[in-house]
Amino acid sequence: MNKKYITGLAILGLAHSASAQATQAKPCLSVGQAEALVTYFLPSAVLAGRDKCATTLPPTDPLLIENSERLAKYRAAAENAWPQAKIGFGVMAGDKLPAEIDDEILRFTADAMITQLISDEIKPKDCALIAKIYSDLAPMPSANLASLTITIVQAATKDDKKRDIPICKAPA
Repeated sequence: MNKKYITGLAILGLAHSASAQATQAKPCLSVGQAEALVTYFLPSAVLAGRDKCATTLPPTDPLLIENSERLAKYRAAAENAWPQAKIGFGVMAGDKLPAEIDDEILRFTADAMITQLISDEIKPKDCALIAKIYSDLAPMPSANLASLTITIVQAATKDDKKRDIPICKAPA
């Protein structure tokens, strides 16, 4: 097996173990880092939705259009978001992420991990709603979509609840 593949799998396992240790206090993400993660992972989320819903949705559904202009825009925004998303990914992985990790390996691993996590959550019964949301959000740029997503996560999180996305509280 090639070294990059083995290292990527090891990091994927470490990231999963980090999420399993929810009882330990985690550093938090700045709002900018959280938004960058959403922007960066948006193309992976679209691809995961496409793969899971390909047999459920009509072939003409916008979600199923390969290499669409919208997906190209999401990919371009993801490229621009990577430096900040990389920092956010490092915050979430904590000390489980080797400091000297190759950027290409980290991106491969992060992409594979988020695609798998999203794919695992999508059920066939969810596809029509996912397609509707995807269509409804078409005019919204990635930056606005990321901001909206993180704002909803912050609004929906109660102070006494565990947060899946540990976003730092804004100073009072």
